[in-house]
Amino acid sequence: MSGAAWRSVDPFLLARRGAGVLATAHGGAAWVAGPNTLEALRAALDAEVDYVELDVHLTRDGQLLLWHDPQIVTPDGAVRIAGAPLAELRRLPTPDGTLITLPEALEEARGRSGIMIDLKAPELEDALHATLSRLERLDALVCGGYLDTLMALKARLPALPVSLTPDEPTYRSFAATLRRLEALDAVTVDWRTVNRTMVDDAHALGVMVLAWTVDHPPVAAHLLALGVDGLTGNNMALLRGLRPGR
Repeated sequence: MSGAAWRSVDPFLLARRGAGVLATAHGGAAWVAGPNTLEALRAALDAEVDYVELDVHLTRDGQLLLWHDPQIVTPDGAVRIAGAPLAELRRLPTPDGTLITLPEALEEARGRSGIMIDLKAPELEDALHATLSRLERLDALVCGGYLDTLMALKARLPALPVSLTPDEPTYRSFAATLRRLEALDAVTVDWRTVNRTMVDDAHALGVMVLAWTVDHPPVAAHLLALGVDGLTGNNMALLRGLRPGR
């Protein structure tokens, strides 16, 4: 499919897709350190992937912290990210890696990789809009199941690629949903749900199909044969193999 047919107008996304299947590191290089940590991000950048997928929450004092779960578990109990200020969260013991914020990650990756921002909480549009605008980042992509947030961001930043992670009803009405939601640039989908019909329906509407979490070569080969546009995974060797000349 030619790049001119895509819905997205984002130069970074179109250039990377034009060069081959998109390689996205899941949580950074999570085999080096805990996902969403500074160490995992730096290792993923060294692997020269197209995007690093990072999960985002909002702290009590309005900071965008990277972490998968809504709480950070310690020997003394779990601390809710939304219920604590950033400074308190940074003091928690996290032996699997260094906690970082989204702005810190964006600066770390500047000029080296795009950042796929995976929404892990609702109503993050104000904080994300402020961060992406202030840092003038043109190589971010926002994904997740919080449709209201995706649509609000797209209205404010029309060139920002947004990707819906479908729920079960959306999978059942896949093509109709993509026709109705004209602002979507991509879908981020569980690889087990992908078939030729899904890919063809998405491509007919100019929507990219980004599959997760893909760590095994036979699964990658299966998905590439179906025509997916990107793979997200933890296997850095597999991801590097998507673009041998990189």
